[in-house]
Amino acid sequence: MYRVRWALSLLVAVTAACSSPGTAIAPSRAPLADGAGISVRPIAIVAAQILSPLELRGLVAKPFIVVRSESGEQRIRQVMISTNGSEVLRVESALDGSLRLIAKSGVALEGGGLSESAAIARALRHLVRLGLEMPGGGPEVRSAAGRTLVNWERKVRGVPVPGDGTRVVLNESGELVGVAVEESPLAAPPARVTRADTALRAAAALVPSSALVDGKAELAWVLPTEGAGEGSGQRTPRRLAWCVGGVLRDGATFELQLDAGNLALLGWDGAP
Repeated sequence: MYRVRWALSLLVAVTAACSSPGTAIAPSRAPLADGAGISVRPIAIVAAQILSPLELRGLVAKPFIVVRSESGEQRIRQVMISTNGSEVLRVESALDGSLRLIAKSGVALEGGGLSESAAIARALRHLVRLGLEMPGGGPEVRSAAGRTLVNWERKVRGVPVPGDGTRVVLNESGELVGVAVEESPLAAPPARVTRADTALRAAAALVPSSALVDGKAELAWVLPTEGAGEGSGQRTPRRLAWCVGGVLRDGATFELQLDAGNLALLGWDGAP
């Protein structure tokens, strides 16, 4: 359930961030806040990497601003506009200069359609051109609203970090629409990870006797919820947890997230 919820929210977030035409981000043509110790790649450099000379003609960079992402990360947002004031390019960077978001506006829909292998190859080519880190593992490829989304889920120590990863959005001819990179802070893993069967027994003890635990526990880096007694405020580190799902007597599904070390309840989906 946790993964389904993440996949749906990921699709909505990437499509909105990388293909909405009305909210691009652009930098100033001057160095970015050098006196404040901020070192961020200017949007003019990013624009030169992904726009043609003709597309660059007449574009103006607006002064940068500092914003927070939905995950609470502070970012430098830069926007480049055309002569008529329309947003053309948006770039967001972490305060250490790492690119987090690139979104082009007005990329035409194409009628052809890329094969999965071609989409992955094009996505990797765009990441190389932008100097971004190559994600590991095989990506998921899907289509939405005339766009092709290539998603690499982030894994740390072989364990998924739901919602994190690298997403590249292309039109159906392979032209870049946008890139989104999300990396949540992580707490130190426990010195000793409890066994999966022990986590299943602990989960069964937390739900009503009429509930059925599905017999499967999976590790994931999760964000503790407020209901677990730990506020999930801005940039709260994710913790390594066993995720255990099940079904209540009325048919409602649930999932518990238990600390992988001490099996403390970190959060839940549904109402066990």
